Amino acid sequence: MAQHSNLCSLYLLGSLPPANKLSSLLPSYLRKLTLSMLKLEEDTMPVLGQLQDLSILRLFADSYMGPRMTCVSGGFPKLRILKLWMLEKLKHWTVQDGAMPLLQELEIRRCDQLENSDGLQQLPNLNEVVLTNMPQSFVEKLRGSSGNNVFVKVNNWEFSRYQDI
Repeated sequence: MAQHSNLCSLYLLGSLPPANKLSSLLPSYLRKLTLSMLKLEEDTMPVLGQLQDLSILRLFADSYMGPRMTCVSGGFPKLRILKLWMLEKLKHWTVQDGAMPLLQELEIRRCDQLENSDGLQQLPNLNEVVLTNMPQSFVEKLRGSSGNNVFVKVNNWEFSRYQDI
């Protein structure tokens, strides 16, 4: 895939090699990347953070199966939108100082085990956080640590079975 010079958006579903081999597979100029159902056990954020042009990153259901995730300093220099959906084993997420300096929108959905996120208050351009079906303890911690300029929206969706009327 790294040879496809015009590829700017990619959706990967299924299985991939370990995270340390991803950097050689992904085109360095990707602007939008979605990962889903990959069941990666190694933290991919240090590798994905090297994609210098990435502006949208979506980690969907079971794309990552580890308990810890770290966005390292200097990583994701152009990232503006980050979505973390249904990463069911994620417990701790750290954003180091200098990571994701342009991040504006963050959406976390049904990451049921997520207990804390360190470093979000250091994101200078973050203005919107959407939390959907997240533990109340996480919501309260995030609200307490986010700045006044950050709009935090909380959704609690309940699904019911369709019934004939």
